[in-house]
Amino acid sequence: MAKSAAGNHDFGVGSTAANLGVGFGLGYGYGLFSGVRATPALSVSVERGILDNVGPGVIGIGGLVGYKSYSWNSGGYKASWKNFIVAARGTYHYNILENPKLDTYAGLSLGVRVESYSTNYDIYNNNYGGVALMSGVFLGGRYMLTDNLGAFGELGYDMSYLKLGLTARF
Repeated sequence: MAKSAAGNHDFGVGSTAANLGVGFGLGYGYGLFSGVRATPALSVSVERGILDNVGPGVIGIGGLVGYKSYSWNSGGYKASWKNFIVAARGTYHYNILENPKLDTYAGLSLGVRVESYSTNYDIYNNNYGGVALMSGVFLGGRYMLTDNLGAFGELGYDMSYLKLGLTARF
């Protein structure tokens, strides 16, 4: 499934893809509180194909950096959470539909989430932060519009339930 000189878009050993995405959906338990608002998650991920002949697909490795924030406001009390995520990702690419413009994959992520919290509620400490281990699982696909530019989507969970965005291949 290596990328050929004839313009084949398949993800293969030596292929590199970068995604710029916007994610939607609450996470980390914040949805348990009524009135919580979230910004869309912003993420950048990069991966490279490193191993083929593992079944019919290709294994890729890479990383993700992302940011997402939440806020809550009720009766004059305010709270905000900011999350910064850094994770390693492993993917398995298998072209289910045998379409050379489509790259379908499944993956796992493992990394850290750095959270900061602030509130104006006096009985609580107004600020705190911490680092937590995070993991995720996702299914995704890229559709290449040209040899180097396309769109991607991922369903699952690492920092949001749905990510959509642009992808670049080089």
